[in-house]
Amino acid sequence: MEYIFNYIIIYKMCIICDQDPGSHSFEFYGKTNEGIYMYYTCPANATRYWDTNGILNHYAEVLEQNNNNKWIWIFDSQGFDIKHSLEIETAIGIIKILSQYENSLYQIQIVNANILIKTFYTLIYPFLSTNIINKIRWINAV
Repeated sequence: MEYIFNYIIIYKMCIICDQDPGSHSFEFYGKTNEGIYMYYTCPANATRYWDTNGILNHYAEVLEQNNNNKWIWIFDSQGFDIKHSLEIETAIGIIKILSQYENSLYQIQIVNANILIKTFYTLIYPFLSTNIINKIRWINAV
């Protein structure tokens, strides 16, 4: 399966997502006027939010395709619930992936943050590098 954005062909590599397009919720969203790539995720929209290995492989594949271009991660907390916050292994894996790509990571935008996502953030905060922490922006937080 392929998508065409701004005349760039981006191949969707995740086999699970080919079969169930909403399974992992991490996808190319577009580019800013400055040419920075944007990627969007909303855990509440992921039908396989519990699929740690699949999610981590999906993130790694998508970011590998980015070729170290500057990128923004839009993390939409809309609908983030207790069942999502229990996926600690997934969160730790994503932190490791972010660390691998932190030089090209321009910003993390956390949108629609609720009390649960803020609490979850305090749990993972000690595992984040200062560089990543400085790139986090809270947008439309409750």
